[in-house]
Amino acid sequence: MKRLLKYTGLILMVLMASGSVWAYDYNDHVTVAPNNKGDVLIFPYYLAVDGGWQTKLTVINTDEVNSLVAKIVIRSFKNSEELLDFFLYLSPADVWTGTMLYDAAINRVVIDSTDDSCLASSSGTTLATLVWASTITPTVQKLHQGLFPVSCGDDGDFLGYIEVFTAASGNAGARPLKKDTIWSEYDKLVNGAAASSLLRYASAAWTRPNVLAGFMQLQNPMAGLDASLRATTLKDNLNTGRMTTSAETRLGENSRNTLGEVEAALTKDDIAMPYVNGSDVAIHIFTFPTKLTNVENGCENSDTEDIAVFGPYFNVPPHVTAQYCVDYQTAVYDLRENTPGTGPFSGGSLETREFCAEVNIVAADVFPSGYVEGWAHYFFPHNVQYPTTTQILAPFSRWITYFGAPVLPTYLSIGATGLSANYGAWDDELVFCGTTAVTTLMDYQYSDSAPATGCN
Repeated sequence: MKRLLKYTGLILMVLMASGSVWAYDYNDHVTVAPNNKGDVLIFPYYLAVDGGWQTKLTVINTDEVNSLVAKIVIRSFKNSEELLDFFLYLSPADVWTGTMLYDAAINRVVIDSTDDSCLASSSGTTLATLVWASTITPTVQKLHQGLFPVSCGDDGDFLGYIEVFTAASGNAGARPLKKDTIWSEYDKLVNGAAASSLLRYASAAWTRPNVLAGFMQLQNPMAGLDASLRATTLKDNLNTGRMTTSAETRLGENSRNTLGEVEAALTKDDIAMPYVNGSDVAIHIFTFPTKLTNVENGCENSDTEDIAVFGPYFNVPPHVTAQYCVDYQTAVYDLRENTPGTGPFSGGSLETREFCAEVNIVAADVFPSGYVEGWAHYFFPHNVQYPTTTQILAPFSRWITYFGAPVLPTYLSIGATGLSANYGAWDDELVFCGTTAVTTLMDYQYSDSAPATGCN
């Protein structure tokens, strides 16, 4: 427990462009998958620090007929900087597991796996030199790859979030299917021999590959702690182009959906999360996966509006300039529905505060003293309305409007009975599109109804 509180304090101290077209039609709209199967996974955080804290990742291809190639992207907590990416080669009904952990011998966070769905660190780049991770003796091969250093001193690799994109899928051959075969078919697809490849990108004529499922476990084996959390899963994001490790992959790129549409699917407000404050600890975590900070022009202003961020939510009215930090308000309640009169939260006149990272921590020690248990209510005061003149090809002339913020709210509870992890509760805010006025509801959110004809 003391170790966890130590690293909670460390985390708190450290924390001190969309595509050119909309979804092709209504059926292509990206949404959060209510059944937790889709084509993009977002693990809202990972933690890997000295003292035994690590994060185990599980990615499943639930399709029992088709193989699937997926790209993993590991991003930092402050600027969502890409720290590492690599591919998974999943045969039908295959599962991959890997662990983010701190390697004291090299003083770096690494991704570690002996699962043969990924290449080992000693692998080459041609079919003849491929080395797959394996537990088979006498030669155990591992993926044990250190993350690349962050560019800015106020960022770090010990905390971040992870995305998994479906790159391609298809029936790559009969079982038993060698990983070399899946690799070869994907190599054909991305290097000019697509017509002869058995794998395909998403297309209107092809059944949507909403078959990825993912789970994470925050673990401390030394302390006997383990808590599981499902990935946030997007369906019908629909990758339409080649993915490689030589080019960064971001949400809203090579997709039938723009980054703005991903934001519309993720937008939430009136978030509720429980807390405990005392011998037990609650930690609230807020992740903004569409913010995507650009730090190429230097890091001296990485906590101001001078730095570029990609998400439309961070770049459109009511914000005069790019919004780096996200305004929020909160009210906190105890078990008798009391709210404090003083402190960092106010249940009467709401105090505006800010989230300035991509992964943000609100820990138990900032909840009001004397409030042993209760819940916190988080509000995002702005709605977003961005015109489509730069987002949609002619002849469309519409805009998209949504309320709240594109955020993933999760919480951890640590106490005498162990460790648990879960998502908060929220309102799915309605998403609209319009011409001269906001008129039509679009089905990006679970609570939305079907749009009227002509809103596609």
